[in-house]
Amino acid sequence: MATKLQLITELSQRTAHSITRNPVNWTSFLKTAAWNYKYPFQDQLLIYAQRPDATACAPIEIWNRKFGRWVNRGAKGIALINDSESRLSLRHVFDVSDTNSRYNRPPVLWSMQDRYAEAVTETLENSFGDLKNKSDIPSALVSAAFNAVEDNYADYLSDLMYCRENSFLEELDGLNVEVIFKDALRSSVAYMLLVRCGCPADKLFTSEDFQGVVNFNTIDTISRLGAAASDISEMLLREIEATVKDLQKTERKQIRTVAKNQGAGHNESRKDERNGEDGTDLHNAGRLSDT
Repeated sequence: MATKLQLITELSQRTAHSITRNPVNWTSFLKTAAWNYKYPFQDQLLIYAQRPDATACAPIEIWNRKFGRWVNRGAKGIALINDSESRLSLRHVFDVSDTNSRYNRPPVLWSMQDRYAEAVTETLENSFGDLKNKSDIPSALVSAAFNAVEDNYADYLSDLMYCRENSFLEELDGLNVEVIFKDALRSSVAYMLLVRCGCPADKLFTSEDFQGVVNFNTIDTISRLGAAASDISEMLLREIEATVKDLQKTERKQIRTVAKNQGAGHNESRKDERNGEDGTDLHNAGRLSDT
């Protein structure tokens, strides 16, 4: 009887072959990968295979300790292959939809808002160079993706050139392999950024933009394309995440400050009424509690 590890390994291989079979399968995978961008390609494959609708995954310990959330009774974990030790093993993560909070607090995931567009665009330009088009946030995301791919694709291409055996890329010359790889990578990274930032990715990219992925039809070539798309998109999305979270933190501080000032003004009004005609403060009202 096959072990659970063998079954999950076979699932990973089947899924890898299926996602590059056509552009529709590939973009379907990219949508899941976009939300789980902090995971490497091999983990994204298995998350997609088991929970394509997952938006935020973590081990049960992280949900408990860091986020104060508990996994729902009967929830089924997503099995991932752990290759960090001498022997392969399985580890499990759970999607945020499988968790709950004792205080019914909703999970907080960062989201791109129109009011963050200027700051995010500035961050992308500072980190990845001048943007060809930054007239709106979708254009800025696509331009940043293209810049990041241009700066990094060669590192992955050199590896791809040595593992083309038995793939549709095998008989092509180096220049054609480079063109196909870079085009597929640029579209894939840009698509992931658009999906995670809530932009209409399917309106900006069509199946024609992903026709080249069918040439990656072996585990080795699929892994190189997937790893490149995963790594580069993570690089970009981490920059966007950090900027958005800083802006959200500033907004929360401003809201708390306004609430404190309003509370202080209300207390001052009541204090004046108590003081009467002599105008003497009878007591210190003390520090107001945080709202």
